[in-house]
Amino acid sequence: MDIPPHVRARGYERDSPDDPLFGRYIRIDLAERPDLELTFDAVAHMVVYGQQASEVVPFSRVAWAVLVFGIEPHERERIAEVQNQYSAMWERYPNLWPKLRERECVFSVWFVDRATRPFLGCLCDENPWDVWASGRDVREERFFRKLLSSRQPPILMALNAVHPAELRGSWGTLGQAA
Repeated sequence: MDIPPHVRARGYERDSPDDPLFGRYIRIDLAERPDLELTFDAVAHMVVYGQQASEVVPFSRVAWAVLVFGIEPHERERIAEVQNQYSAMWERYPNLWPKLRERECVFSVWFVDRATRPFLGCLCDENPWDVWASGRDVREERFFRKLLSSRQPPILMALNAVHPAELRGSWGTLGQAA
């Protein structure tokens, strides 16, 4: 599958003999209003490929984070469209979530506004529709701070996706930043 130019990926590794962990961040720029079904098909493809790559390391876990740029908090209809296509991705690829669960993966989705604040997020641990958190900046929510204090490596890697350093170069410059 050809990955469209508005979808980019970054990967991080954590060296630990006891607990190998990989972080994979997929950045989507929706400012040009691309086809969402094709966008999330590309996300699923990247997840499948990334999972296959991580399986060569026994007992490794991957923390996935999808960063969605190009939508502002007031664009509720567009946000709902993205959420629907995110859900439809799991339905179109029914074997994907069971493969992630086998390896205790954490999957998150973060909507980031033009001020580089994550204003809506979904952190998925038990199923792909776990908990949606929203606010002016989800990093300031009690739920987010509680997860951060848990010190669980996969969750920390997923939360790190919205660290200010990770959000630099977003909004129209994903091709250069990825």
